[in-house]
Amino acid sequence: MERCPENRTPILLVLLLLLMSATPVGAVVNADALLERLYARMERGSFGLGDCTGSLYVKQTVELEKRNWGLDFIPTLTRFDKDEKHYLTEAFYDIRLMEHLLPAMKRKAVVTSHRRGSGEMDIVMGFVVPSLFSKKILRPGFLSPLHRSNCAYYQFSADTLYSGGECHKIDFVQRFDNIKLLRRGWLLLDADCNILALRIEGSDEECSFSAEYEMNGEYKNLLHSVSLRLQYDFAGNKLNVNVDARYSYASVQQMPPLHKRKDRYDLSAAVDTSYVTHSVGDAVQFAAANRPLPLTRGDSVLYERKGVFDVKEEQPLEEDILWSIGDGMISGHSFDWGDGNLKMSPIINPSYLSYSSSRGLSYKMKLKLNNSLGNGRLFSFTPTVGYNFKQEAFYWNADARFLFDPLHSGSVSVNMGSDNRTFSSVVLDRIEDSAADSLVFGNLGIRYYKHFYFAAAVKRELLNGLELSVGTKYHRRSIVGHRTEEAADARLKDVYRQLAPHVSIVWQPRMYYYVKEGRKVNIGSRMPRLSLDVEQGVGRLFASDGTYTRAEADVQYHLLMGGDARLYLRAGGGGFFYTNDVYFADYAFLRENNLPVERNDEIGGVFQLLDSEWYNAAKKYFRLHATYESPFFVVQRLFPKARLVENERLYANLLVMSHLTPYSELGYGIGTPYIDVGFFVSAKELKFHSVGYKITVSLFGD
Repeated sequence: MERCPENRTPILLVLLLLLMSATPVGAVVNADALLERLYARMERGSFGLGDCTGSLYVKQTVELEKRNWGLDFIPTLTRFDKDEKHYLTEAFYDIRLMEHLLPAMKRKAVVTSHRRGSGEMDIVMGFVVPSLFSKKILRPGFLSPLHRSNCAYYQFSADTLYSGGECHKIDFVQRFDNIKLLRRGWLLLDADCNILALRIEGSDEECSFSAEYEMNGEYKNLLHSVSLRLQYDFAGNKLNVNVDARYSYASVQQMPPLHKRKDRYDLSAAVDTSYVTHSVGDAVQFAAANRPLPLTRGDSVLYERKGVFDVKEEQPLEEDILWSIGDGMISGHSFDWGDGNLKMSPIINPSYLSYSSSRGLSYKMKLKLNNSLGNGRLFSFTPTVGYNFKQEAFYWNADARFLFDPLHSGSVSVNMGSDNRTFSSVVLDRIEDSAADSLVFGNLGIRYYKHFYFAAAVKRELLNGLELSVGTKYHRRSIVGHRTEEAADARLKDVYRQLAPHVSIVWQPRMYYYVKEGRKVNIGSRMPRLSLDVEQGVGRLFASDGTYTRAEADVQYHLLMGGDARLYLRAGGGGFFYTNDVYFADYAFLRENNLPVERNDEIGGVFQLLDSEWYNAAKKYFRLHATYESPFFVVQRLFPKARLVENERLYANLLVMSHLTPYSELGYGIGTPYIDVGFFVSAKELKFHSVGYKITVSLFGD
């Protein structure tokens, strides 16, 4: 007799229950469930670590596989010896880690067999000091697979060999072949989702790497050791770099989850770097007494052969002078003395050399002097010089600032320099009288004026994020060239002087900050930034010409959209009111940048193709800007191997003013580690106007 199929059901249920009972209760084999628990712990801040102090030892060995002799003439790079292929460097640091932010570090000693420089130590430190609980895990900018906002960029899987044990292993690989993503790796967690170990592999524009991080057994989620392998291949130099690093902790402060600060916007406890590291004297003796890993016989022989343990010969004076001249040409410098510091940008610096189809070629150089006066007070002086080759114009600026109330950003500033060339309000009348479709600036007989200005102001933060500045500006505008018959106008003079009291208010609510050495330093806020700028021209006072009121408002908002995508929004407007006699429509927020700026300074809020005359061609204006930025937008999806694309940007700009109703620009840009390129198209009154491009180079930093 055949058994009824219905009778099989209880047997299957019993077998299923027996199978479930054989599985450990705490076993979790799903990668998503493990990651969700890890993300939840991060968001609760429940890893329980506060102020941690200790030391870091880094040992770097370099094997020179192939050498580009031409790079020896670049002073900022490490110089290799003629017949030596192996090098060794040891570095010792004091560290202070607070709330799992990147640690404050003080280098105490360096011992190296390199002739000049310390190998690839600057690059190495970006990998040795990871930020495990942040959006970007490494200082070069790799997006962390451990952060919730980046989970869409990686594929995760649980290693079943670890399921049901004391720890769980999660493997991950990148979804896109991009310079901002790690290629692959794995994460080892214990039953409470504490990090036990991490391995990552990846590459950037200069090197490929693999790194293993092992956590401290006594203090969970604190690093104990780092093992790093770098294959460096850049401009013909091929190096194999091996690094072993050891962390040790003198004190570790436990902190309960979701601890409360007296002021939740005050991050001083998390970024305080006021502690002092004393000089260690002889670095070789210090290393011998403090290295946690003994030197191998090969390391000792290398040091002895390179004279590390002996007094080295001094470099010939002629070679030292030539090297210093070359160093000063293409690299930035910083000079320290007592409480002062001077920073100088490179004389030959592509980062300050830019070209655009509308503004032409321009160059800039700047210095920055800081001097501490005690109790958080600070004096700074920043001169800047530049030249625009298309305009054949030289620009300069000198800004001096004395910070007298460091806890409230109270300062007195003096600023002077030469600014953009402008034309007078007489031209505005001619523009108003011209038909929009027949307006040609070249037919208006425009007289341009060079602009010298002097400004003095007192600024103070009234509330956290709310700043008030009150001062006076003096403008002197003188005619460019000589008076011509076709440009002659009885109402115009060759020189105009204007004295104008000035008020500026800037408010950004919920501003995060920290206090360092008695000085409040604002970090930023997730709220919009609102600005109001008002200037009142006073006629007939101290031979001042013209009376006017200039008022402008501006709102900027940076919105994080998950992953590494951002949306930049800006809106504003303003104008000249209650005008009497001749004035100059020179705006504070609607300006043309005739000199190079840092790459990120022009994200949102800049018209790339607008003719320079239009910046001063209206009594009132209104503007809108939107910029969307993402590393995974179009190029990465269409061309998966285009891995050097750091960011793609979409631009949309709108300007409304007299005879421009409206002017609009659309643009697309690509950013790479070395160069940014943008392409733009513009329209006037909804009719095609022009196309153009802009190129910004970034090779050497300040």
